[in-house]
Amino acid sequence: MARIAARVPAAVAALFILPACAAPRPRREPPPPPPPLAKAVVRTARAYLPEEDGGRPTPADCSDFVGRVFRENGIRLPRTSEDMARLGKPIASTRDLRMGDLLFFSGSSGGRRVGHVGIYVNNRIFIHQANPGEGVRMESLESAYYRRHFLKARRVID
Repeated sequence: MARIAARVPAAVAALFILPACAAPRPRREPPPPPPPLAKAVVRTARAYLPEEDGGRPTPADCSDFVGRVFRENGIRLPRTSEDMARLGKPIASTRDLRMGDLLFFSGSSGGRRVGHVGIYVNNRIFIHQANPGEGVRMESLESAYYRRHFLKARRVID
């Protein structure tokens, strides 16, 4: 019994030492700089913010907004957010988002069906038209509502 009691403190000490010996986690590569077209898309999208340019017409809905922004930059997208969600390359994680990526969300009732689209700006911020008639605004992907409704992201600008 004395032998077992002597081994227990050594075993407990080993539990605290072993994690310190583990290899360090590899650091993530910094993302490449955004392509000029992605910067132009975000600049165009920001021009729709009410505080930026009151002369722009308010888009009918989220997909109209995204379509207008991309069209002004030479990229034609389908009319609906559901059709847009089939374009480009899928993005595996929100950690891999880049400026100009398309973000897709379920509608207010939830589920797995695409009902909303926005454009990724940077630093977990995206720009979109939340509701018809309300105008364009910027939001955080970290907000509880958008975290809960986020479905996927697609890259249409390389």
